[in-house]
Amino acid sequence: MTNYQAALAKNILVILISILIGLSLFEVMAGIIIKQELKNDHERSRRYMLFAATGGAPVFRNQANIFTYIPNSTIRAITFYENGATLHKEYDYEFKTNNFGLVQKLDVEKNRSSILLLGDSFTEGQGAIPWFYDLENGNRGHPAQLINGGLLGTGFAQWKLLHDQLEASSIHIDKVIVPFISDDYQRVVWNFPDRVLNCLGDIKKCNGDEGYFPLPNVADMESFVDDLRKFRDAEYSNKQAVKESRFFRKYLPSLHFIWGYIKNDYKVQFANANSTAIEFLIKKYGKSIVFIHLPTKEELERGNTPNHVGQLAREKLNIFGGKLIDGFKVCDLEPSDYFINDPHPNPGGYKKISRCVDKVIHEIN
Repeated sequence: MTNYQAALAKNILVILISILIGLSLFEVMAGIIIKQELKNDHERSRRYMLFAATGGAPVFRNQANIFTYIPNSTIRAITFYENGATLHKEYDYEFKTNNFGLVQKLDVEKNRSSILLLGDSFTEGQGAIPWFYDLENGNRGHPAQLINGGLLGTGFAQWKLLHDQLEASSIHIDKVIVPFISDDYQRVVWNFPDRVLNCLGDIKKCNGDEGYFPLPNVADMESFVDDLRKFRDAEYSNKQAVKESRFFRKYLPSLHFIWGYIKNDYKVQFANANSTAIEFLIKKYGKSIVFIHLPTKEELERGNTPNHVGQLAREKLNIFGGKLIDGFKVCDLEPSDYFINDPHPNPGGYKKISRCVDKVIHEIN
């Protein structure tokens, strides 16, 4: 080996060692800073959502690439959370769906002036008797009908598609109100896989990994959920084993987490269908659309300010000229207005949201 080759090999070795030391130091420091986020990233869900619909229907139906509930049905929703070795029933309630499969008592009439609410589970009212009922009862004399376009787990892009489907069904929409939470700005459009719908329609077809489950007989309730927990434990262990077999997740978990965060942040900022949906709705409705940014319990507990994704959503609303109402300030929500385990508002919190939205209905141009 020549002196030049020896020097080159030495320099390469020094660079590699420096990179290794740098990555190790970064991993240690990052692990300290994002310790809680890493813990949450590895935790499995403790929530079990059970549904029953009139006539044993599968509760949800796909509408092209989105979904609604089954129309003209009474649905019971129960959610359990693990509490150590026992199960805690977080909520248990019933709600009705109308002729379009939306969560409200009144049917939607075609070719009638309408005020459309678009939103996620906060707008739907997941966790309690829907707060939208209060709006329906309080606005029966209003010339425009109210439509509850709130559906669990959805975001702006999905709401735009629901809006389009309603319009295509001869629903005349004059005004739009959009209560939203920060996470809605990073949600993708989705519907239910056949295996989930099959499970919801027949408990014998459930494998345990569907996420949404039919309501068993009362006598079998806790044993059914306990079986689901055992399945989830095994599934989680298998997934963890696969994850831990991957080099970066196993040896550099903090770096792996941060890289995933950067990729997701890029998608949210630069390749976001939700941004396109916001722009479309604002251009279409102008002053006749209002966005209400509602806080989550976590945001209230972390200084009553929107998280990073929520800030991005507000920036887009500002760029497109949308009217924003800061629900962090005007809706008077507090951490006590949310369930203990579940992230949704409790009945008291939903009453505050109802008052907030009702005020906007009467003030919107």
